[in-house]
Amino acid sequence: MSNKFNANALTEYSKSYARRIAADVYQQRSTLSGQQILTLTPISQINLLVINALSDKWRADAEKFRSPYFDFTNPEVQEGLQNFMNVVSQHISVRREHLEPLLADATRRAIVLVFDPRSYFDDILRDQPEFTLTADVLKQVTRFTKINQFIPVHIAQRMSGKPFIYVNQAINYLDEALTQRSHELEHYDDFVAKLSEKVPMDVAALLRSHVPDVIPNPPGRSFFDAATESTTPPAPMVPSEAVPQDVAPAIAPQPDPTPAPAADSGTGGAMFLGSSNDGGPTPVAPISQPSQLQTGAISQPSTFTTTADSPSGEPAQTPTLNDTLRGAATSEPATVAETFTRTPIESVGRSISLNQKFRFINQLFNGNSSAYNQAIEEIDTLDNYGQALDLISYRYASQYLWDMSSDEVSELVEILKRRFV
Repeated sequence: MSNKFNANALTEYSKSYARRIAADVYQQRSTLSGQQILTLTPISQINLLVINALSDKWRADAEKFRSPYFDFTNPEVQEGLQNFMNVVSQHISVRREHLEPLLADATRRAIVLVFDPRSYFDDILRDQPEFTLTADVLKQVTRFTKINQFIPVHIAQRMSGKPFIYVNQAINYLDEALTQRSHELEHYDDFVAKLSEKVPMDVAALLRSHVPDVIPNPPGRSFFDAATESTTPPAPMVPSEAVPQDVAPAIAPQPDPTPAPAADSGTGGAMFLGSSNDGGPTPVAPISQPSQLQTGAISQPSTFTTTADSPSGEPAQTPTLNDTLRGAATSEPATVAETFTRTPIESVGRSISLNQKFRFINQLFNGNSSAYNQAIEEIDTLDNYGQALDLISYRYASQYLWDMSSDEVSELVEILKRRFV
């Protein structure tokens, strides 16, 4: 399920829309035929998804005809069974209590297809048995896709006539289509207007965040970087006299509505709140603040941690969480163990210890070892750190409800850094 949506709001809207449509169409009839379902709603994509669901159910029911006591591989039997299925399919007759849940699910899927086509097709691909996408399945998907149909068509073209490809490769073709042909994506305005004719849609309530007009290229930096940045830079923690007059500040000074107390004339360090004349500056907890370096020339802003027990009274440089996730820590490793943990690795799977593997499976994948193995294999096929962080952030963290502050997530991120940074 796409993490762009408020799941409860999406489900409730889809059910409400299905109830309204069903109430209208079943006023004068007790059942609907296949042709009537094709014009069930003003949105043909929803109607096609209902037909697709009926087709899948009919195929599943037909499989129940097979018996170990008869030869279903016989050509005459296969021909007769196919004829029987074709004839029955011409006589669709669906009552309201059976159609309404199919219509609600079709509405939900159509909304996802419009607002988040990447998630829609990704879910289809990952549901394929044996992690294999066949040409026949892709043909069926294309037949019942009207909105953003260029995506399955692109995947079919990239298959180049092969009878099947592995899902990992299909997902790469999916991302390729979205990157190269994003200008072909359907705009959601007309879709929302048609839905709202029956049941008004509040897009802001349905979505977790604003949806862009087109799917952008993959982000140039990770989610973790943006999440740790503050929108308003905090005020500097060094006195203004510590910066030479001929040096331009690397960060424009921010207005401070609260006047800072005057620095103690007996100390050359930073100004602290609540300092006493007899006891010197009161130690405070380390606070990460941007500061200026006294280099005699204009310098780039650096991030320091100011502590009261610094020997020289100047800020001591330590990497912030933001620096760590960027893989740009400014200090050298202090221990042999730290040096070892930063050594580049060739494979994520082979670098995870047995103890870590058990904890990752239990804490991150709800005890599902198959899901863990699939995730690690997929990570090892990626090209860079940003793709890896996007994968665990937008897919697995959402799917398995990860606690992003847990030790297991932190350890996995560190392993990804060693693999890709």
